[in-house]
Amino acid sequence: MFKHFLPAQGMWRLKYLIVATLAFFSLTDRAITPALAAGPEAHLKGEFGPLHNWPIIPLAMMLMPDGRVFAYGTTPAGVQNAKLHYAIWDPSVGTGTSAFEILPNTTNTDIFCAGQALIPATGHALIVGGDAVVNTKRNYANSDVNIFDPTTDTLIRQTQNMAFKRWYATAVTMPNGEHAILGGRNDRNFAGTSTIPATVENYSPIPEVRSVAGNWRTLSTASSDAAYGGLGGASWFYPRAWVNPQGTIFILGHNGPMYKLDISGTGTLTKYKAKTVVGRNNLPSVMYAPGRILSVRKDRVAVNVDINGTGEPIVSPAGLLAKDRQYGSATVLADGRVWVNGGSSTGNDLVGMALESELWDPNTGHWTTTASAATARLYHSASLLLPDGTVITGGGGAPGPLKQLNGEIFYPPYLFKTDGSGEFAPRPEIIDAPTTIITWDQEFSIEATASISKVTLVRVGAATHTFDHETRFFNLPIPQTGTIVTVRTPATANIAPPGFYMVFVWDASGVPSVAKIIQIG
Repeated sequence: MFKHFLPAQGMWRLKYLIVATLAFFSLTDRAITPALAAGPEAHLKGEFGPLHNWPIIPLAMMLMPDGRVFAYGTTPAGVQNAKLHYAIWDPSVGTGTSAFEILPNTTNTDIFCAGQALIPATGHALIVGGDAVVNTKRNYANSDVNIFDPTTDTLIRQTQNMAFKRWYATAVTMPNGEHAILGGRNDRNFAGTSTIPATVENYSPIPEVRSVAGNWRTLSTASSDAAYGGLGGASWFYPRAWVNPQGTIFILGHNGPMYKLDISGTGTLTKYKAKTVVGRNNLPSVMYAPGRILSVRKDRVAVNVDINGTGEPIVSPAGLLAKDRQYGSATVLADGRVWVNGGSSTGNDLVGMALESELWDPNTGHWTTTASAATARLYHSASLLLPDGTVITGGGGAPGPLKQLNGEIFYPPYLFKTDGSGEFAPRPEIIDAPTTIITWDQEFSIEATASISKVTLVRVGAATHTFDHETRFFNLPIPQTGTIVTVRTPATANIAPPGFYMVFVWDASGVPSVAKIIQIG
């Protein structure tokens, strides 16, 4: 059961004592040694570890530069309200007593369903907006800005608010380190008359930008209800937006239209002529390669959107999923494949839930059914790639059919021996990698314990509501194999925004190391 602790200074801190179910890995350079009974197809389908407890529902998760996970969303009872708590998970400790901390949110901001991104220069978490209670009713919005500092584990309310209230907004990290904030709901009216519905919702269709110094400016000439407001299939709901290789923002509409947002000056929004098939605001999309997005749409259809050119986006088929994935998650793995888990064909409902996961290979365009989870991951669940190459998937509920105060670890196929034994393969270890900030188009060397056959780079993630907009994947070419190789960082900040990245080395058997986290800026 859970216990509470009071520090001597009088500020309370809660730490959960959670029964250890799995000592599964270490974020050191050593190979993971989880207590896991994997099946003979683990090298093909991967494997889930057992369920483990979380102190809250982790409906939003961010990977910090120190390898820990910052999460928030509910009370310890799994009830909607992030005004009181947030949680820290240290994967290097496992999933037991000392792995989780729940800390007091002293900012007076309910960060339930806020927007989030990492601040490139510091690795702090930027949290914008969230929930508010008006006349005892929830699901309003706030304009607060908060920053989580992982060096002190404190959440700090900022003095400058946004111009608009935002609930369910997207925060896009720009090439210059600024953040563009799109979408979100602003307010709602419960009054109701004979001619006005009992609930009238208002949105925030004007984007705004936070400078590196923390000042704000609005993009008054880029207002749009269709791109990130109340139209277009709830386009305000975490708009699917990424920096494109030209340095502007690409927006993939939930219902098919696509847009370009230039944040210079007071902003310019352009609608593309091209469209893609209709999707939903509860289906996942993820950037799996420079300028390439995998998007799951309605009726199990997946599309690839190529935004590398200066003209219209190019949309092409990306296969058909085996399961409908409403409220599922898409995670770019350490090898560049995309793993999709959770969701349901009936929305936030156990009827039609998908326990089986799926893996998409960008080299072939094919989908493969992979390991099955122990429980559903529906609305308010999230999945996040960890430095050891596994994926934490957890949460769901508030509201929902289940209060998922738990998580599971997915071990991808590349961690297992290929002989069908279900045993973990020996892993190379990184001996030396950059420890200072490096810039773009810069060579750097990596040394490992085994001959390096491949080097990959994955931006640390920030996942919530089926969307991890921070993650990006790069395959870094190496001139030759060996225990020491020289690689080059991505060419520009447009394709690799400043911030923190996991660098993995791979041996000749296709097994990755535990990543080193490096900073590009």
